[in-house]
Amino acid sequence: MSSLATPFPAPHQRSSDMRSQYQDGSRASIQTDVRNSRGSPAGFLVPKCPFDVEILNDERGRDIVFGTGAWSIVYKAIAHPRIQANSQSLTPPQSPMASPPVVVAVKTPTRRDSTTILRNEAKVLSYLHSISGSSRYIVPFHGIMDEATLVLEAIPFSLEGHIRKCAVSASRNFSTGTMNKPVIGSTTTWLQLAHCLVSALAWLHCDAGVVHGDIKPGNILLTHMQGPEPGTDIVGDATLTFDPIYADFSSAQLLNAGETTPNTLSAVTREYTAPELLKSSVLRDPTSSATTASDVFSLAVTLLVAATGQLLVYPGSVFQRQAMATQGWMVIDHVRNGEQGTRVPRMGVVERVLERAVLKADMGRVGAPEWLAIVESVGKGEPTKQ
Repeated sequence: MSSLATPFPAPHQRSSDMRSQYQDGSRASIQTDVRNSRGSPAGFLVPKCPFDVEILNDERGRDIVFGTGAWSIVYKAIAHPRIQANSQSLTPPQSPMASPPVVVAVKTPTRRDSTTILRNEAKVLSYLHSISGSSRYIVPFHGIMDEATLVLEAIPFSLEGHIRKCAVSASRNFSTGTMNKPVIGSTTTWLQLAHCLVSALAWLHCDAGVVHGDIKPGNILLTHMQGPEPGTDIVGDATLTFDPIYADFSSAQLLNAGETTPNTLSAVTREYTAPELLKSSVLRDPTSSATTASDVFSLAVTLLVAATGQLLVYPGSVFQRQAMATQGWMVIDHVRNGEQGTRVPRMGVVERVLERAVLKADMGRVGAPEWLAIVESVGKGEPTKQ
């Protein structure tokens, strides 16, 4: 376990402040009483985007799309400073206080019922960015345009794309020496990824009081990319070369808002969804929503996929996968019986980190702070408490 003795070094200078709080192996202080820490999240006003945007076109004149989802489409756009002339003065108009980002992502609703959902997402993002340190954990938000058009920082790399490229590289170099390693490079790299994402989830749940609601590789963006391109062959126990942050808060819930938000469970990816949310009675209930426990499960499956490279999670047909998803507490066993099951050795690092995060919700599934302690103890080579 010597290679795991210091699993959380800062891979590059720009994120050193994020990880410095864990250099001694201890957890940073995380608030657990959100109600007493700040005002009601529902009272936060959503800011207007301070600059103008122009959707970019490809060589055929079509709008360039970053991605699409159940509720929205995200366009690639360029930002322009907004200069407001003063008609009562002959002096030149003032320049904007700060230059806007060159490229941004513009998220617009695609359905009539999407407007309420995107307005709720804007409110959640506004609230989250009012909390100190939020930029370490979530996608930067510039404000809204029109009724429900969100302007976000353009981040072209996602964990889904990174895993896909790494899986291709891992298949080319598959051998008895690599068959037990996570596809993203090494056990050390995988532990660093787990530490970053579980730390962020603990902050989201305990400090911010927010449930994400749709955690999966496609909703985790990679910032501060350095070193080799995603999927490049990794030699040795290389450190993490990016900072992962959470994006797409269209299914998010403000725990202390005191109001009902739309049920968006019909749009989630079943394979990454906690089994307690896949019951027909829950899916039909308009008041149903994701929970902190379901977030933990979804992140655990995401990290499992970062080890196996199997973005569909389970082996088999779509019907077989969806059936296995309803028994999500068995996900490690199901995955171990699949094509890349050797990458999840019995009682290995991956299983020890994830096993309590995929338990049934009423059978001892850990919360994010306790899970973070497990990640750190495994990183130190300590035995996992059952």
